[in-house]
Amino acid sequence: MQIFIATVLSHVPAWVWAILAFIALMGWLQSRDQQPSRARVLILPLLWAGFGAWGIQNAFGSTLMPWLAWAAGLLLGAGLIIHSGWPGLAGFNPSRQRFFVPGSWLPLALMLGIFVGKFALGMSLALHAELAGSTGFAVGFSSLFGLLGGAFLGRSRNILRCATIE
Repeated sequence: MQIFIATVLSHVPAWVWAILAFIALMGWLQSRDQQPSRARVLILPLLWAGFGAWGIQNAFGSTLMPWLAWAAGLLLGAGLIIHSGWPGLAGFNPSRQRFFVPGSWLPLALMLGIFVGKFALGMSLALHAELAGSTGFAVGFSSLFGLLGGAFLGRSRNILRCATIE
């Protein structure tokens, strides 16, 4: 088993490890209090939603069910985070036009979830290409990417809302 894992991991392109290092850095930065601009609050969720959509398109094409599952996951993830109020201590400074976002390790967990999901999807399809035609497989991964991407959208909505209530 160890030889199989070592063989598989040795065939992973270097850029995948660079992405993982970037995610680790971004997650570490998110663990610290920040004062981002409105644009920066919007960039992360749009990138992750786009990354999830790109993964679905590459793996399953334009087949309807994966896209419906992704959209449902996106709505559910956003709704859960909006309902939770996370990040609860966020605020807005109108004179500086900056938000206050308390540090949290949850963004790292979400980003790693997307990365691991994309990695598992790619490895699964590389080893068993026929899985791309499995509706359950497609719906499962698409829902996961939607749920995690939606969590970022919900978080950004909660942060941006601080500017309208202060």
